Amino acid sequence: MASQEDAQEGDAKAQLLAEAFQKEGLDAAYWLPKASQILGIKCRESLQHLEYEDYHKLECEARHPWEKMALQKLLEIPDEVSSISVQSFCQTEHQLPQCPKVADLQELISTPEQMKEHMHAVTDTPKCSTSVNEAKKEDTQTSSLTTKSLLQAIKEWAENLLQKHTGGKDWEKLEWDLDFLISACLGDKWDEQRRQNIHRDLEDTLPTPEPPSQSQSKTNGNRSKPKQATAKQEFLQLLKRLGLESHYPRKMGMGDFHTICKTSLQDSQPREDKELPLYFLQKLLTVDYQVRYLTCWDDSNPGLAPVPQSREQELQQSDSFENFLDDSEEASLEPESMDSHVHPMDLQMAIFHCADDFLRQTLVTKLAFCQLALPLLVPNPSTSHIEFPLYSLSQIQRSWKEVEKSGKQAQIKSFSNKLIFQAQTPIVSFIRIGSSASSSKSHLLNALLSKRKHDTFFHRHCRGSTREHFLMEGLVEIAWYCPRGSPDDTFERCVAFCNLHGDARDHGAQLQFLQEISAVNVALVSDWEHMDNTGKKLLQDLWQSQRPLVCLLTEKEKVLVGQARKTLKIGIKNRNEAELVDQLTKTIGKLLEGSNTRCSLEACVDKARQHGFIVDADQPACVTAKAKAKELVELLKKEKLSEIKSKVMPLQGKLWHQWCQKEKELTRLQEKGNKSIEHHRSQIENEEEAIRRKQLEQAFPLNPLMNLFLGFLHDQPADAKKYFLHWMKVFMHELSCSHLEELKRDYQKLWTEILMGKKSKKKPSGNDELLSRLNALSEEINDSSIGLEHLLREAGQIYEALQLMNSKKDNFVNFPGIAAELMVLGYPVELMDGDASYLPLRWVGAIFDSLIERLGDKRVFVLSVLGIQGTGKSTLLNAMFGLQFNVSAGRCTRGAFMQLIPVGKELQQDLGFDFVLVVDTEGLRAIEMANKQSLNHDNELATFVIGVGNLTVINIFGENPSEMQDVLQIAAQAFLRMKQVNLSPHCLFVHQNVGEATAKEQNMEGQRHLQEKLDEMTVVAAQQELCDISSFSDVIGFDVNTHIHYFAHLWEGNPPMAPPNPTYSQNVQQLKSKILQTAKKQSHHSILRFSSLKDRIGGLWNALLNENFVFSFKNSLEIAVYRRLESAFSQWTWKLRSHILDVQMRLVNKIRNGDLQNITREYLEGLVQETSDAIEKEVETYFGEDKERETLVQWKSSTELKLKELKETLLDDTKKKCQNLIELQKERRKLDARKLVYEDEILRRSRELAVSLKGKSLSERELKDNCILVLNQWIAEVSCAARPLEWVDIDAEIEDVLLEHFKGLGINARIRSFPKGRGFSFDPEKHIKKIKHLHCIPDPRSISNADVIKYQHITDNIIACVKANIAKKEEEKRDYSRNFSYEILSVVQKAVNSVPSNGKCSFNRDYSIDLSLYLCTMAAERFKAMHKAFQKANDPAAYLSSKKDDFFQCFQISCQGATSVTTFAVFLCHKIEPALSRAVYERTAKAIAEDMQGEFPDFQGSRGNLEVFILRYLAEQENFEYFKQYLTSPKQFCESYIEIQIKNHCLGGSGRLRMFLNSSLDILYRNILSAVSFSTQIVKIRKDREDKVSLWLDEFCRELTEVINLPRSDLKAIEHQEVTDIEFLSSAMAEALDDLRERLMKELADADLSSFPRQPHTILAEHFSGCWAQCPFCGAVCTNTMRNHDGDHQLVFHRPQALIGTTWPGTDQLVIDICSSLLTTNLKFTFDNSKGISYQKYCYAGLPSSAWKSLPDPSMQAYWKWFVSHFRTQLEALYNGKFQGKGKIPEAWQRITKQEALSELEKR
Repeated sequence: MASQEDAQEGDAKAQLLAEAFQKEGLDAAYWLPKASQILGIKCRESLQHLEYEDYHKLECEARHPWEKMALQKLLEIPDEVSSISVQSFCQTEHQLPQCPKVADLQELISTPEQMKEHMHAVTDTPKCSTSVNEAKKEDTQTSSLTTKSLLQAIKEWAENLLQKHTGGKDWEKLEWDLDFLISACLGDKWDEQRRQNIHRDLEDTLPTPEPPSQSQSKTNGNRSKPKQATAKQEFLQLLKRLGLESHYPRKMGMGDFHTICKTSLQDSQPREDKELPLYFLQKLLTVDYQVRYLTCWDDSNPGLAPVPQSREQELQQSDSFENFLDDSEEASLEPESMDSHVHPMDLQMAIFHCADDFLRQTLVTKLAFCQLALPLLVPNPSTSHIEFPLYSLSQIQRSWKEVEKSGKQAQIKSFSNKLIFQAQTPIVSFIRIGSSASSSKSHLLNALLSKRKHDTFFHRHCRGSTREHFLMEGLVEIAWYCPRGSPDDTFERCVAFCNLHGDARDHGAQLQFLQEISAVNVALVSDWEHMDNTGKKLLQDLWQSQRPLVCLLTEKEKVLVGQARKTLKIGIKNRNEAELVDQLTKTIGKLLEGSNTRCSLEACVDKARQHGFIVDADQPACVTAKAKAKELVELLKKEKLSEIKSKVMPLQGKLWHQWCQKEKELTRLQEKGNKSIEHHRSQIENEEEAIRRKQLEQAFPLNPLMNLFLGFLHDQPADAKKYFLHWMKVFMHELSCSHLEELKRDYQKLWTEILMGKKSKKKPSGNDELLSRLNALSEEINDSSIGLEHLLREAGQIYEALQLMNSKKDNFVNFPGIAAELMVLGYPVELMDGDASYLPLRWVGAIFDSLIERLGDKRVFVLSVLGIQGTGKSTLLNAMFGLQFNVSAGRCTRGAFMQLIPVGKELQQDLGFDFVLVVDTEGLRAIEMANKQSLNHDNELATFVIGVGNLTVINIFGENPSEMQDVLQIAAQAFLRMKQVNLSPHCLFVHQNVGEATAKEQNMEGQRHLQEKLDEMTVVAAQQELCDISSFSDVIGFDVNTHIHYFAHLWEGNPPMAPPNPTYSQNVQQLKSKILQTAKKQSHHSILRFSSLKDRIGGLWNALLNENFVFSFKNSLEIAVYRRLESAFSQWTWKLRSHILDVQMRLVNKIRNGDLQNITREYLEGLVQETSDAIEKEVETYFGEDKERETLVQWKSSTELKLKELKETLLDDTKKKCQNLIELQKERRKLDARKLVYEDEILRRSRELAVSLKGKSLSERELKDNCILVLNQWIAEVSCAARPLEWVDIDAEIEDVLLEHFKGLGINARIRSFPKGRGFSFDPEKHIKKIKHLHCIPDPRSISNADVIKYQHITDNIIACVKANIAKKEEEKRDYSRNFSYEILSVVQKAVNSVPSNGKCSFNRDYSIDLSLYLCTMAAERFKAMHKAFQKANDPAAYLSSKKDDFFQCFQISCQGATSVTTFAVFLCHKIEPALSRAVYERTAKAIAEDMQGEFPDFQGSRGNLEVFILRYLAEQENFEYFKQYLTSPKQFCESYIEIQIKNHCLGGSGRLRMFLNSSLDILYRNILSAVSFSTQIVKIRKDREDKVSLWLDEFCRELTEVINLPRSDLKAIEHQEVTDIEFLSSAMAEALDDLRERLMKELADADLSSFPRQPHTILAEHFSGCWAQCPFCGAVCTNTMRNHDGDHQLVFHRPQALIGTTWPGTDQLVIDICSSLLTTNLKFTFDNSKGISYQKYCYAGLPSSAWKSLPDPSMQAYWKWFVSHFRTQLEALYNGKFQGKGKIPEAWQRITKQEALSELEKR
């Protein structure tokens, strides 16, 4: 049992120990036995007791370097201990170590020798195969040689160092020298971290070499192996020299190619080697084939011998002619000068090795466009692998024409845009055996391909070539000869030429591969007589192969034809190159004729795999993507090509085109029969909805193609998507290419037949049939053209249909994200559907939203291009930015595509934007658009392209006057439209295909001609746009000298073998620099962000759909900026208004207190200057620093002017109010003067009485009786002495005024008979007169209910205005004046005159008389009450009687003497109480308004913002009476709404009103306490004053003069009291004020808003007064915050005309049409019986319509449609009309819910 338990325990311990090893990543099965055998470890605890020596024993067993680190961590051994125990060295005393002996270093050298011998012993065993042995031997030899060489160098350095320090003790110097040695070994430019990263990357890249394939090991002899280590080192040094070390391996992506960097701004040359890669990429991007010669040379010419600097040096160096000759023989160019620069091919291939698959593909495509050779087999200098870049080559397309001979006839067969990697072509391989100083096979190949015109292959004589080139050895390049079907073609068919660089003997694997794929082999043989066995064996194999062989012997002059037909020898020594090339051409041509060997690169890939080559297309992600793409295309193959779109992608076909047509019809609405415009709109919208429903029925469930396509793009990583999209392009091209070529050939034949028929004048019927067939072919060609854009378009249609139908399919919300990611990855995305000529706004908008989510709302510069079809627009853009727009003439761009280009971070700040969005469009005058309103289409396209772009490149090809005129006229009209809608894009003209030699000389003449044409076309366009412009420079800033660029022809020769013209590439670079410089100078506000660009695109497109672009364009950016300005303006005006309200309250108190007798404008301005200056500073900051400041600047002056006007108005109102109050005070002072006499007398008598009663002990009752007796005696005396009051007969005076105003018979009787107390009832039949029609016949149109409501509203306003004026006079306690009656009559007359005299009806005389009688009769009673109150207030006896209590209190204080302080304080507080109460209400009113403005979003923004909240409130309440008040009296309802919101906020259970009142009371209470304290301190200081109470009261009233209304004169009764203890007075006042505060708080607790003398809502109502103009068509109110604002009236929510009671003529049918819909029609309107004017031209109709800016925007109509359908019955009753006939409410309106209506408000 015990042994069993021990075994179990042992197993458990072993398990724990194994887990410890595994935790550190160590293989327990390997390490447990080792640990047990070597150290005896059997449990985990033992690990804690191990020392470094134990670790050292285990370290030897490590199989990998990382295992040593894991062991250290497991055994907890510090890193330092692994080399030397530094800690122990520092803690203990040691002798300084002796210098090592130099002989000890010899062991370092012997170590690799021992390793080599050991490896030989191991590998020479019979168990190893020959190939493995050879490989290991070579690797060992290479490694040992390299290590030995390195250590030998270290030994030499160390020897010198140790000899220097032998016997020395200067350890610091030794340490310094060692540091220098280490840094010299490791390099002085790389920091440690970077070096470690690079080494790590290289370790990953340079794994232990796998055993090479058998074929490779057989052919690769010993010649190349010793060079491998050297090649690796040279490669790494090259990467370091070029600055590419951080990009290796395969870390350079498309971002390095596409990103706009500093080199894009200028056309310069690299100054150092590290700049070469960037310049290479930029030059290759512009398809400049001279990039092949790019080098970084020194300033001195390295090709020449150094020139002596002086004559003396020259004489010293060359004394005689013999010496000169000797020098010339011996002189040799310095290697450093000859090879001081990087070989151009090393630069190209270094970039190729650093590039990822996608950049490689782009590089190869660009190289192919430049007609340069492409890498086919690429040896990797860091490994033993050879790469076959099939994926990189799979994008290249070529077109050519071959001659096919069938019998005696020869036919031309065309290949258009053939993917060259799929093309079955014969391959001719060129190799070299040996070396030749006189002959170059690459040079010979170039002569074959281009007849010595172009260097397709780089050779030794090319510019920039050097003796040393590291990356060309073993490289196989390929190029194709593509014939053009001409008699002078070199070859009659397409032929591929392969070129193996280097000696073929060193590259057996490449040679064997070429032998297998070639149709003909051409070998350049040198040093035949001394060739080694390897070379002879190689040549023998070629001779024995089945492939024809042509040997070019460099040392033979004669041509020796081979015995066999397929083997030929040609001597090339001293041969004429032209003759040699001709002979070689004929020879290869004949050999190819006899050979049927054709092979595509796609077919070669299997052979490449057999040879062990690495195929880039074999990467797992690529394989997966390719398989998925093939699966999808297989689904397409199941359908007929021309039916794929209709069956597999049905949404973009007929239904989509129908929907587009319906959408365009919405912008051109018409009345149909008895249907209104809104019925027509509703009908179209229903049809659109039905179309979308059909689309969804066809789309769902998603067919397998779309499901797999979108699913893959959604789920896979970015690289997989890129592979997938590429293979989709390849397979879809393969699917449609051949069939399209056949269709196009048929089309060409048919078109030729038609032309021949026209010449032969055949019957038209025959031609009609042919034309019908031609059209059918054209449709089939269009249906058969399938690309990725169609799949994405289908996704867009699915998304749009789902959005419009409000479908809840969440899985499809991510569709726009797929398109956005493709844009980020650098793919073009369709902006405008070219087939439907329509822009899917929802889809495009969603893409921009997704871009914002991914990238942020970045700044973007938009570059667009415009020109005639087929003139190279897309080619130009692709060359400029390296884009992927379709460029084939057979498949030109349709619609518009957009592609995103990032800007380098170092340039973003300098340029002012983060991305460039390039928009490529279909050409103008497209053949496809013929007979389809092409001119209108071109104008729309040009307007859109120019409007959306910050800069538009207008492309002109050749010098065809007709084409130039067409382009210029279209462009001029588009720019003119932009000017009219306040957009300011720029343009550059590119004149392509201009002769290089004559371009500069004839520049001036061409510029003059172009300028004249532009001006001429501008005048024509201005006439069409109805504006007065005479030159193009009046439209945009155009400089004929700098804004026109002349381009050379694209090709340098005849395609397809012509390379691009280098001058064209230079022109592209110059244009690119000019574009970026222009962009840099552009104003900040013109550079939009993604969100603003989305709005701009929507605004442009919606405006284009309407016939009148200028009046339809909605500048969303300007609207948004102006709305923000309105909100800011509201804040500024509130600050100003709030401050002036404070000033008003302070001034009013001072005037009432008698401390301000005069007020001047200067004084007022001084009071508000500080606040005004602060606001002006805020305004300046806002306009100067806001991100949209350049858009804002157009409103800066008007905003400043409006603020100034508001300030002036507020100050004027304040001054007027103060002056009126001062005048009232003056009038009262005249009356008060008499009162003061009476008061003084009564005070004198009361004091005398008090003196006489002093010392007597009297009760309060007895005191009061004595006081009252004296008062009554004095009142009686005053009554007898005063003159009796004059009473005015107000009724008589008013009657006189009325008789004077209304002269005529019977007016007196009407006045007398008008009963008092009777109200006024507006009677349309009695009070409205109808205007005569044509001056003789009454207008047949009866007075509508809408007119009645309008006139009733005017009447109500008149009555309200008069009552308000009377109330104001009552508040001011004024006496009656005769002028009051005149004021009433003036108000009535002004309102009557406000009705247009030329309208269909107006007020008559009876109205004026009846209303005036009513108002005057009503006012008379109030005037009488005013007069009576005034008389009573100014009657001395009555006045004195009312003051009895005050006099008694004064008398009582006089009697009490020194003990009267408390009574004094009570009396003073009694005087303060009413003033304090009034001040509390005034201050609270302002505080409530400020709180509402700060806390409620309703009142924080502009008037438009407030309007939205009002509409929301109306909808939520669903109270028709509220709506009625809003519709008939919008300003009054706005005030009511504010009042309601304030009541809701302050009243109810919240208790906020009490909080506001208490807060104001506390502030005022503290002010009064402060005044008490201050007054007390002043009295204490002024000890010289005996009248301390009087002084105290003076200071007290002065402190409170601006706080409350407390006149000093009201306190005269107590100023003579004897108060000696001022401190006691202060305490008594504090107690009395506390009592007063408590009393007021109790009173305020029951207060409501009616208690306020000035209502809080009136303050906010004044603030939001703004503009109240009403739309002349629908009555909606302008929502501009600024009163008397600049520019036109605008609003968002127009309404059906039924809301102002409009009916169809002669009927009671209410009009439901909305003016924003009517503006899209040709219907007419009339004002004041004038001539009918089209709604589309409302701006030309004069006032009032010309003062409005209304847009045909139906997007904001749901709210009022809901209202009409919801309150139909009430509206019919209100206007006495019916929603019948043409006024019938559409069913779609009735389906609108309140929630939908409210949601629309959020979109404002």
